[in-house]
Amino acid sequence: MKDNTLLATEKCAILFVTTLFVLVTLCIFNMIYEVQKIPFVDEVFHIPQAEKFCRGQFNEWDRKITTLPGLYLLSVGVLMPLSTLLRWELCGIYALRLTNVFACFANFYIIYNIRRRLRPEREGLEERLQDLLSAVNLASFPVLYFFTFLYYTDMTATSLILLSYLLQLDGRTLSASLTASVAVFVRQTNIVWVAFIALLSVSHVLKSHVLQHNGRLSPKVSQSVKYLQVLLDTLLRTWRCGFAARAQLADNILYNCGGFVLVGVSFLGFLLWNGGLVVGDRSAHQMVLNIPQLFYFSLFLVIFSSPFMVLYIKEFLINLLKHWKLVLMLLIGCAIIVYSNTHVHTYLVSDNRHYTFYIWKRLFERYYLVKYMLIPVYIFGAFSTFKLLKETDIAFQIGYIAFVALCLVPQKLLEFRYFIVPFLMFRLHVNSRSWWQLVLEFTLFSLVNAVTVYIFITRTFYWLDSKDVQRFLW
Repeated sequence: MKDNTLLATEKCAILFVTTLFVLVTLCIFNMIYEVQKIPFVDEVFHIPQAEKFCRGQFNEWDRKITTLPGLYLLSVGVLMPLSTLLRWELCGIYALRLTNVFACFANFYIIYNIRRRLRPEREGLEERLQDLLSAVNLASFPVLYFFTFLYYTDMTATSLILLSYLLQLDGRTLSASLTASVAVFVRQTNIVWVAFIALLSVSHVLKSHVLQHNGRLSPKVSQSVKYLQVLLDTLLRTWRCGFAARAQLADNILYNCGGFVLVGVSFLGFLLWNGGLVVGDRSAHQMVLNIPQLFYFSLFLVIFSSPFMVLYIKEFLINLLKHWKLVLMLLIGCAIIVYSNTHVHTYLVSDNRHYTFYIWKRLFERYYLVKYMLIPVYIFGAFSTFKLLKETDIAFQIGYIAFVALCLVPQKLLEFRYFIVPFLMFRLHVNSRSWWQLVLEFTLFSLVNAVTVYIFITRTFYWLDSKDVQRFLW
């Protein structure tokens, strides 16, 4: 009886929150559409290309587009059958943007279920409601949420990666790999997160193998470097057991990760055929070694994860004093990196519609020492990130750091959209312990969203060489 009451209360809460989230999102969507009915910024490329596909012109391609055509094919696959059924022309700006709104709703559902899978022991009503509020917060994460209302690749690409991760957590590896292949077809850089999910799948198989041979494994061990030694010892024992044992382990790994391997092999084939990662406009999207991207992301985490990181300020200051020599070396090393490895992309300083333009021009360029004064904040962000992820398996901790670096360091352009998946993967694994943290996070995200939408709608300006209205966005 108690379980039925808990389930009914949870369903009512989910229904109420979902309805409110849908209504608010649709309201904002229509507000933005009313003031911006023509393609804006990257939509100038995306919308005409999608409309060509709707007309069956699949052989026409805009060479300014850098991503694969996954987004357009998905849009056509949804809108054209509806157009035929309803006898309406749906492949216009409104309908194309609306596909991202539905991806946003899917995101909310996916994120909630990922939270439930990651913390299956949290079965109480309070814990479930906390996961529900976490899902609301992450589904409305400002940088991603804003692009719900424009026809960009970010929302769909992110939803597909999160769905692939959810399917992997459920053990549905074939479905996960198929979803991952679509995610890469929407945005090539998603291959980094597909590889990360594949690594987690391998890690799950190996952990099951370790448990099978050792009987038990405490959470403390699995979250520490000691687990790597236990894993190595287990693998050596398996190797000594002969061919049958080795073949069984290899078969288990291949069964769980074979689909991801096929995605990876196909992607390598694409790279060889295409001659690189970017489909078009390669001159503006060349890979570089840009280590400060990790510093910017660390600062980004400090801002948007402040309700969780604020708890580590005291511990961080104590460690500064306790390990001052190490800290001094870190400060010097980071300063050298900032001085010698800072890249400034042409897009960053040429498009005054983006917030990053003003951050760079009015802060980093105007006040030269700011980039060095922020180094302690970068270090604090890294310190807090390690602390918040300490309850995850060591494989996740190592893999997350490696794949975040792989995702961000080759990028020359400072672009907040590159931080979306790294942030969500981090935040999904943060164990929120108190309501005040979640409420503060909700307040922060809601405030940022409100300001962002307000500025986009009301603070317009014009370029001298264009009659079109210009607006500010991420």
